[in-house]
Amino acid sequence: MAVVTESGLKSDLKSKDFKTVYYFYGKDTAAVESYTNNFISRLVDKENADYNFHSFDGKNFDIDAFTDACEALPFFGEHVCCTVCDLNAEALSADILKRLTGFISDLPESTTVIFYYTSVDVTEGRKYPTAKNKKLMDAADKSGNVCNFAQKTAAALSKEIMARVSAANCGISKDAAIFLAEQCLCNSMIVFNEVDKLTAYANGNEITFDMIRELSPRQIDTTAFDLVRAIVRMDVKTSMRLFDDLIAEKADYIAILYAVSGSMLDLYRARTALAARKYASAVKEDFGYSKALEFRVDNAFHDVQRISLSHLRMCMKVLADTDAAVKSSKTDPMILLEEAIVKMLSFRE
Repeated sequence: MAVVTESGLKSDLKSKDFKTVYYFYGKDTAAVESYTNNFISRLVDKENADYNFHSFDGKNFDIDAFTDACEALPFFGEHVCCTVCDLNAEALSADILKRLTGFISDLPESTTVIFYYTSVDVTEGRKYPTAKNKKLMDAADKSGNVCNFAQKTAAALSKEIMARVSAANCGISKDAAIFLAEQCLCNSMIVFNEVDKLTAYANGNEITFDMIRELSPRQIDTTAFDLVRAIVRMDVKTSMRLFDDLIAEKADYIAILYAVSGSMLDLYRARTALAARKYASAVKEDFGYSKALEFRVDNAFHDVQRISLSHLRMCMKVLADTDAAVKSSKTDPMILLEEAIVKMLSFRE
């Protein structure tokens, strides 16, 4: 199966040479929604949308209503557009799936169907789509285009941030744009919401690092990484302040524990890699870091140079013990987390 890139979709939009089927999925749900809306607006005029545009909820999918809509002729227009949001093929019977895949392989030339996914993971957390979702995806590919909108890197997002800021008659440096992307963990939906807020605040001026720090809420993972970095540097004051920040943000204790453990694991992997004379690229490949999260490995290599391996091992054990205690003890989980931070800060060679 050949997965088309965003440039291929842009080519279809520009030339108006539309396929009969599109299948949009991936972690960059903002891009999924954006391209879906772009195709709808190009395929169907607003004044004729009531006749030529039909949307279907994949969670309550009615294949008879869907096929009827797809077979209708366009009314005062050139195209009929039918969208299906979050259709998990695993929930379909074998007969319905067979009927659906057969139907979309022979659509009228005037009809375009768009399957798009914003809250259903067709891979169920794995590398490849599940069996039934793969069948639907393959059927879509035979008649049209499949696009996996993978999460973008901070560098790639920075270009889009700068363009969006410029369109709002404001300015932002590349470094500040990358910083904003990393603050939002390269989640483009969060990023662009923050850009809109920052440009409104900047009101034609430059968006600075201070503005981003003040106005854009830090994601738990970002704060957790700074907390871990303060812990391994034995910075008691900063560690406790950051922990208080997480509590103030009303973060769930499980989310905090897992985020801190994940960031500590990044440092541990980097430190063991350095001890084995391995590079960041090896860690990224061996542990399957996505492109959007590779900056975590780079940051870990930068911060772990002078941290002892024995300290990191002790921290990992403390966090593992805390995980077990949180699941089995009646003690307030936040107290257990605070005790874990104090223990990690009390390390002595």
